Amino acid sequence: MKAIWFIVLSTLSFFSYASIDYKKPQTPSELHQLFAEYFSNKDITGLGTLFHEDAVFVLDAEGNLAKGKEAIKKTLKGYMQGDVEMITHGVSIHINGDTALIRSDWEITNVQTGMALEVMKYTDGGWLYVIDNPNGF
Repeated sequence: MKAIWFIVLSTLSFFSYASIDYKKPQTPSELHQLFAEYFSNKDITGLGTLFHEDAVFVLDAEGNLAKGKEAIKKTLKGYMQGDVEMITHGVSIHINGDTALIRSDWEITNVQTGMALEVMKYTDGGWLYVIDNPNGF
């Protein structure tokens, strides 16, 4: 009987850790905070929850894009070499209904800084990136 309880409890414990409920950001600033947190923790799944299914990520000044959540996750994973910590600061946030235009400063501590241009949309109970142009091209 003890063995059966052990198996049941172990299974329940496994499933409770296997799924993570990611927070839906309620403001564009909160989306930035979650992005920095997930990036610093190298949580690709968490980062993916912050992008609309049809989002685009601007790769370079020529206009090459990563299109869609899965392609964006692969792109972001490439930035996560070694120990990384990201800090973001919303510099200019303009909201019109369910759409926001943001200019923000970001820093990967001791590695790189940049200025991003972003379009976010409030959908399904939270803000999501629709266009992320991390270098402001």
